[in-house]
Amino acid sequence: MLCYHTTAPETSQLSPTGLDSRGFLFGPSLAQELGLGFLLIRKQGKLPGPTVSTSYALEYGKAELEIQRDALEPGQKVVIVDDLLATGGTMCAACKLLDQLHAEVLECVSVVELTSLKGREKLGPVPFFSLLQYE
Repeated sequence: MLCYHTTAPETSQLSPTGLDSRGFLFGPSLAQELGLGFLLIRKQGKLPGPTVSTSYALEYGKAELEIQRDALEPGQKVVIVDDLLATGGTMCAACKLLDQLHAEVLECVSVVELTSLKGREKLGPVPFFSLLQYE
């Protein structure tokens, strides 16, 4: 279903980008179905080579996300994929991280959204889509 939602004229220039770690369950399938490559955003210290990072607040502390510095070209279009949108902190941090590399985040998608936590609001102007919504 995410594949049907993501199909658009600019799909050939798109890079699905999964969030560590459950985004890796859905993002590669989406990329494969669309015939595209897949980008990884991982927790700190998990990627080889030079990386770009951003930190963000968790309910119980701080965390950091990283992407390889040469993972994409400036202006490259991406769709961020994860399993769940709750408070929106991780997805928002991923948007900021990709912005550092001058990528264009077309949309964020997740399988499940917990609407009562209002995570969608943290994404600002970035469009968001989820397959299932729960209070």
